[in-house]
Amino acid sequence: MKAIFTLLGCLLLFATAGAQQKPDPNSLPLLVNRYHETTGKRLLILDSDVAELNAVTVGDLERLPEALTIGSPYSYFTFGENYIVVYPTYLRERYRRQDASVGASTEKRAFLLRGKVRDNEMKSMLPGALFSIPQLELAAQADGKGEFSVQIPEGTYIGYFSSMGKQTEQKILKVYRDQEIDVTLFESVSELDLVTVTDRAIDANVMSTLPGATRMPMEELKLLPPLLGEVDVVKSMLLLPGVSTVGEGASGFNVRGGGVDQNLILMDGTPVFNPSHMFGFFSIFNQDAVNDAMLYKGDIPAAYGGRLSSVLDIKTKAGDAEEWSLQGGVGFLSSRLGFSGPISDRTQVMATARAAYPTWVLQKIPNPSVSGSSTNFLDGNLRIDHKIDDRNSLVLSGYTSTDYFRFDSDTAYTWQSNLASLKWKAYWGEKLGSEVNLSYSGYRYSVLGERTPMDFELRSSIDYVGLQQQFEWSGEKLEGLTFGYQIGSYQMGMGDLQANSPESIVAPELVQDEQGLEGAVYFQMPWKISDRLEGQAGLRYSHFAAMGPKEVYLYEPGMPMDQETVTDTVYYNSGEVIKSYGGFEPRFTLRYAFTEDFSLKASVNRSIQYLHLLTNNFASAPVDLWKLSDSYIQPQKAWQYALGLYKNLKQNTVETSLELYYKDMPSIVEYKDGAELFLNPTLETDLVMGTGYAYGSEFMVKKNGGKVNGWVSYTFSRSFRKVVPEYGEPINNGDYFPANWDQPHDLTVVATWQPVKRVSFNATFNYRTGRPITLPSGVYDIGGEIVIDYQERNQARIPDYHRLDLGATYYFYQRKNSDFRSYITFSLYNAYGRKNAFSWFFQSSPEAGIPKSYRLAVIGTMIPSVTYNFSIR
Repeated sequence: MKAIFTLLGCLLLFATAGAQQKPDPNSLPLLVNRYHETTGKRLLILDSDVAELNAVTVGDLERLPEALTIGSPYSYFTFGENYIVVYPTYLRERYRRQDASVGASTEKRAFLLRGKVRDNEMKSMLPGALFSIPQLELAAQADGKGEFSVQIPEGTYIGYFSSMGKQTEQKILKVYRDQEIDVTLFESVSELDLVTVTDRAIDANVMSTLPGATRMPMEELKLLPPLLGEVDVVKSMLLLPGVSTVGEGASGFNVRGGGVDQNLILMDGTPVFNPSHMFGFFSIFNQDAVNDAMLYKGDIPAAYGGRLSSVLDIKTKAGDAEEWSLQGGVGFLSSRLGFSGPISDRTQVMATARAAYPTWVLQKIPNPSVSGSSTNFLDGNLRIDHKIDDRNSLVLSGYTSTDYFRFDSDTAYTWQSNLASLKWKAYWGEKLGSEVNLSYSGYRYSVLGERTPMDFELRSSIDYVGLQQQFEWSGEKLEGLTFGYQIGSYQMGMGDLQANSPESIVAPELVQDEQGLEGAVYFQMPWKISDRLEGQAGLRYSHFAAMGPKEVYLYEPGMPMDQETVTDTVYYNSGEVIKSYGGFEPRFTLRYAFTEDFSLKASVNRSIQYLHLLTNNFASAPVDLWKLSDSYIQPQKAWQYALGLYKNLKQNTVETSLELYYKDMPSIVEYKDGAELFLNPTLETDLVMGTGYAYGSEFMVKKNGGKVNGWVSYTFSRSFRKVVPEYGEPINNGDYFPANWDQPHDLTVVATWQPVKRVSFNATFNYRTGRPITLPSGVYDIGGEIVIDYQERNQARIPDYHRLDLGATYYFYQRKNSDFRSYITFSLYNAYGRKNAFSWFFQSSPEAGIPKSYRLAVIGTMIPSVTYNFSIR
């Protein structure tokens, strides 16, 4: 019966739509959206004002602001080129009368108004929020930190605070001195949703000066398919052009032909050494704790260093400053719970915790080894924000996690991450500000042998302590100049093997630790020649020193390094420098805007990396070994050149881009054939320095807004390496060979459809070329034992990879003033059950006497998940 009444109501509404009385609140949003699509301008209208505006039809579309307000008690003004604010005319008239009463000869003083706009639901700042004073026909847009500042003449005004999907707030402003305001916006429950201010300029992809930079707020991430029941930052980055992974079960990600260790991942300024749970199926970033994520893969700002390929900078949410709230989710694979709120007028806290229990899913996978496995993880975030005074504030951020994975019945893996940072933000006068960040990152893992008498524990660890201070100048001259310094200390546990029981026959082994110090100074300055030609220039100088205590082996000159060619040992005491490296790292970008929706960008940057992840497997894993540069292992270096064309269509609702890049790597770390990387006291004998290069093109078309949106991206890329050591045999006969992550073709399709306000459907499809592998070149029978010979590295490939993921979200109905909100997500991972090969290996067959090939698919089946999400404030 309810459905019948709804249908009749819709028919009646349609029949009376042409009546010229008051604007139809169900059709006006459609006209506003169409007006934006055709002109690129967004209308800001208070819901409470709609009934007083003129009625409009499709015929009024070209002059919609005039049609709504002409002859009515309302006016409008344009802010910039993108926004139109509709407001009651009496506000402006009252101001003019007050202004006239003061007298034309009396000049009003102006005062500085600083403001912060917060998001009640996300418990964070609101970048891009719009502040306006209709009386003055004045507006300002909040920056990426949700802050704005504007000069206002003395007087009393009504200020509007607006953002996309939020209820617009009105506040009386008495401006008779410099002051600061702090405003929280609540989620809009109106069916109109006419406040359509985005969190960035709609032409930012064209007009920004940083090529290859992508910012993804959590609001955008939530629109993507909830893989395995959660919004995942790292999985979402894999949907971008130029970002890939070698397969399911691999930790980390690859960017523009680089290894996973060539990506600097930060959480609140603290480096993350392993971003994955469950060998890459989850990331360590809890959706309830993340505010936004910024990926730099073209030009890397000078403030970042130590990696060659990219920077993924994750910012967590600040606690809510107004009231307490509770949020979380319960799912088939994982659950999470968190709270946020004010401890005092100056202090807020945010805390989240998460647990995963997917063992029951592994038991359903039709692979005996996988179905006999078990896994789980726990993690938690804590953030405390404290405002000391108007010029100083502190942020304490922490994270901890623990993982357990048992493969089949005899081997288990555990790993833990602990992150902490203390940030002090200060303003030194009106033009200079600084941010000091003291950080700690600890990562340790263990491999457990659980079968007696071979039970053992193999442990390794990383401990990092860093200090960074950055200054920012906001004066009229040199505005936007940033400069600073960084210092970091590394303590590396390179391997400790212990017997796990008195019955174990495993002999203990210990590889000596490594220590190192890394420092850098840098500056970056934007520059502008004209409105069309802008750019940024930066310079970074970094220095690294490998430190004692450590024993360093010397080898016979003119001979390949081997344990048999060791001639002497040199011992370095604690604090002594074993070997040091350094160099300049210039960064330069340029943007030329042909028109407001078409630009060309170019960048050049050099990077030096002193820390290396060692693995002789095709995929990175949480138990791979990290190593510092030393007397024999030099830093990795790279020059990257990028060129991009950016064109927006249909009033900036469709974004297109084509980016080309070339990366020259004159120094990279590779491993010898048959290298032993664990518990190797002479690790340098199995590592070699080589060269490499990578190139590629990235094409993307993205639609923003409307009921259907998403993007299509295609990447063609190649990555090659070459190793010809000074002494010893070259790899692959001295010819270039594809890197383990060389996957020439990568196609991604992302689509979201929201037919009605409370329901959305989404899908992602990914196809990419199979990764390289090394196949046997010969088989020999030596004394009755079959020996497989491998010669040419990475000259074959596993089958191509493709996967479809589907998702749906339903938002439950809630009353306007309700403090409880909830929604449920459904997802299908690997919807058509593709058995994508994770590895392809060979084993000798006792029956046939020749090796047989085997392909392993880690998942190979569809995985459904359902998660119920809620928030209470």
